[in-house]
Amino acid sequence: MSSLAITGTLALSEYCALAQIKVDSTLGTNSSIVTPELINGKPTDQIDGGATHGTNLFHSFEHFSVLNGSTAYFNNAANIDNIITRVTGKSISNINGTLRANSTANLFLINPNGIIFGPNASLNIGGSFVASTASSLNFADGTKFSATDPQSTPLLTVSVPVGLQFGATTGTIRNQSQASPGGAINALEAPVGLQVQPGKTLALVGGDLVLEGGNLTAKGGRIELGSVALNSLVKMKQTDQGWDLGYESVKNFQDIQLISRTEIPSYVDVSGEGGGNILVQGRRVLLTGSSQILANSLSAQLAANLTVTASDTVELIGPGIPLTVGTVAGGGDGNLTIKTRKLIVSNGAQVLLDTSLSDSVGQLTVNASDSVELIGGLSIPASSFFPDGNFIRSGLFSATYDVGNAGNITINTRRLSIQEGAEVSTKSDGQLIFANNQSQFKVATGQGGNLTVNASESIELTGTSPDGTKFSNLSASTRGSGSAGNVDITTGLLIIRNGAAINVSSEAQKDVNYQGGVPNLGKAGELNITTHSILLDKGTLTSNSESGKGGNIGLQVRNLLLMRRNSQISTNAGANGDGGKITIYAPDGFLVATPFGNNDITANANFGSGGKITITAKNIFGFVPRTRADLERLLNPKEPLDPSRLRTSDITAFSQQNPSLSGTVQINSPDADPSKGLVELPVNLVDGSQQIAAGCDSGGKIGKSSFIATGRGGLVADPTQPLIADDAVLADWITLEPESKNRAAGIQKRAVLQAQRNTEEKSQKVNSVNEPTQIVEAQGWVMDANGNVVLVAQVPTASSHNSSLTATSCAAR
Repeated sequence: MSSLAITGTLALSEYCALAQIKVDSTLGTNSSIVTPELINGKPTDQIDGGATHGTNLFHSFEHFSVLNGSTAYFNNAANIDNIITRVTGKSISNINGTLRANSTANLFLINPNGIIFGPNASLNIGGSFVASTASSLNFADGTKFSATDPQSTPLLTVSVPVGLQFGATTGTIRNQSQASPGGAINALEAPVGLQVQPGKTLALVGGDLVLEGGNLTAKGGRIELGSVALNSLVKMKQTDQGWDLGYESVKNFQDIQLISRTEIPSYVDVSGEGGGNILVQGRRVLLTGSSQILANSLSAQLAANLTVTASDTVELIGPGIPLTVGTVAGGGDGNLTIKTRKLIVSNGAQVLLDTSLSDSVGQLTVNASDSVELIGGLSIPASSFFPDGNFIRSGLFSATYDVGNAGNITINTRRLSIQEGAEVSTKSDGQLIFANNQSQFKVATGQGGNLTVNASESIELTGTSPDGTKFSNLSASTRGSGSAGNVDITTGLLIIRNGAAINVSSEAQKDVNYQGGVPNLGKAGELNITTHSILLDKGTLTSNSESGKGGNIGLQVRNLLLMRRNSQISTNAGANGDGGKITIYAPDGFLVATPFGNNDITANANFGSGGKITITAKNIFGFVPRTRADLERLLNPKEPLDPSRLRTSDITAFSQQNPSLSGTVQINSPDADPSKGLVELPVNLVDGSQQIAAGCDSGGKIGKSSFIATGRGGLVADPTQPLIADDAVLADWITLEPESKNRAAGIQKRAVLQAQRNTEEKSQKVNSVNEPTQIVEAQGWVMDANGNVVLVAQVPTASSHNSSLTATSCAAR
């Protein structure tokens, strides 16, 4: 015997001693036959036999594991469609080698105790692969192939599988595979890990499901990740891609985690010609450590789709882009859908819908019954690539970087919170390319997508990135010739504060070389908000255009629009564009700006015409409409004509460069005239007491007439501050004798009744704009026993008996 033969014999003997596959006796005479061999120098367990029924082949093992560097080879006939393997013992299946089958057979591995795929685990099969910790596989004719209750004379079937039945145990499935057979890599240029043939299904369905530095790949196919609780039934339906799983009968779920292992992330990828579909279903779904789920369509006809469903929470922790759907070669309308109670995105994690080459519009949809929280981002230190450092936002993004139109984003939730520089945006963007030894910015020509947010309770945007350069934001924008999308918001309460903004814009990319020069930018989109109340506290609502026409802003407010601390609502336009339209409709509500808070509402233009501002409110407080001439008069220096340079809260619609192209400001408020909100006092004050005294003689007495104003009232000490009691003239009220007090009370009562009648008459009038408050002129005055003068609305009739009040009029004297 040659030394090579001896070596081979010793190696095979050693492998046989370590064999991890043990057949049970539950299939009787149809039991599997396991033969250890060396195939192509690789230790292999060749599995023959089993029970064949139609195109189904059944195997049953007490233990089933595959060692590192070895292969479990199911030597099935070519006509077999499904190889169904169960483990009836009590041990976990450790797969760290290769699972192999012939032809296009699908392979099912059922072990209720749990399944672990090690770093070197791989698949070499022609069909789909389903690994599950279910207790049995159910068939269309009602039979079950059970791993927990194996029959001595099993009832096997020729029908197709229709469900995975979980019993009293739900073992964990763990994947650590970084296998790269033949150097195979995925769309992220990482090892494929567990991989099925293009267009097939790879499904892991069990209790807790953990991808720990483990990859799954099904190019143009389908990947199913399901985590369910005890006594659950997961339905199965055969499709062209293999198997479609249904969870409608499942009441309780467990957790799915995609995490890193020794800084190796986990990737799930279906990018390929077939479009590809990924479905993730659990209780809590966590992606962290740069792990990613990717579905890119390389097909000209088919789209890629990704759906993540969690009964409790989906949490995405950056850095990286945990969820991505893209169209790389003109496919259909790819969709990215998240269904959960609560969505949390933080530390630079991003959900991205990229439709750069799509022939139709995709959708990014978030349905979160309780809340959506987008938090901060990731600060990148300065480097040769980022000389000033960088900040990667957390958020939800839909973008086109080429000819396709950006997809739409829809968020349905109870509460939406965007904090510390996080963002939700749809945009028509562009990409940096390298040509002629320099980088150039190639703009997208597709249209921007629409952003729709429905938050039944509240939306809150607050704060900026740590360096203050990126603000929390809801936006729809364009940097190229395509128009920006629209932003439509419906909520109970909208709060924007501490530098945050909602923005629709058309602006060129700064500090780049445009390929072919800066294009004619597309128009800014529209911003429409329907809410009970809005609080802008150092917050902005904008629809600005750098070179085109400003977009439109429409606000429907039931109760209150409050602006504080340099807040803005603007539809300004640059270059030759015209200002946009701002419509604030709050017929039963109030529009309020804090005193001297510098809160501005503007629809200004540069060379073009000013826009149009229409405000309808029950009452308006604190705003001053300003014309271009007003700003020229009040500002020093006069340029730029920017109302934000004034401390007041201003409403403007004018042209910076052309005085004849002013816009319009229309205010419909039956109870207030904001133009009279602030009154400039004259520099040289007139002493009115001298005029009043001169109108009445001294009654024949020798001396000079005089008029003295006493009692609480008068001007504030500082005319720029609100009136408060301590600023008024400090004098006590006059104390009258009882008889005089009763007479004075009667006079006051008649004056109050007259004022009420005047008010009622005014309320019956129909005036649409700015009716001034009526003031009742004094009709006379009375003098009390101490010689004090009291002005009255009606001169009382003099009593014949002695009185301490004497009625007097100037006419009578």
